[in-house]
Amino acid sequence: MRAFTQTIGVARRSFHCGRTLQDKKAASPSFNAEAVSQQLGVSFKTPNILQRALTHKSYEHGSVPSNERLAYLGARVLQLSACESGLTSSSLQDHVQEHTNLDRLAKKFDGLNLADGMQYHVPGSSMPPKIKATAVNAVIGAVYHDQGYAAAQEFVKKHVL
Repeated sequence: MRAFTQTIGVARRSFHCGRTLQDKKAASPSFNAEAVSQQLGVSFKTPNILQRALTHKSYEHGSVPSNERLAYLGARVLQLSACESGLTSSSLQDHVQEHTNLDRLAKKFDGLNLADGMQYHVPGSSMPPKIKATAVNAVIGAVYHDQGYAAAQEFVKKHVL
């Protein structure tokens, strides 16, 4: 019985891997990180940080560095930048929620033309809004990590708020 269960486990794994591997999306060969950096107005000092910001944790099953940490940093920078707008406390929460909204960030992703560099691995033919929003946060986090808060805040004001 044990051999049978192990065989089924292998078959399930093979089937699962075979099906999902079709849905993996790597960065386009035409993606030029340097050109995109110039378009964004950022000259990154850390090598490959933009590519890391555009690599979702689902890509290659987590065996390559992902944008998770950068997205966390970027989300906090975005929240802080939205808070510094000088609003009263009653409208501040609404203002922050408006600017950190998932759909709004997904639209900003589309506006920044980052899709060619995005690497992810999810079922379906289109990129989910959550992955797009995470990528925008990760790019903000990459700017913060590479150049500090002032540069990240300037990036947020120019491209996100």
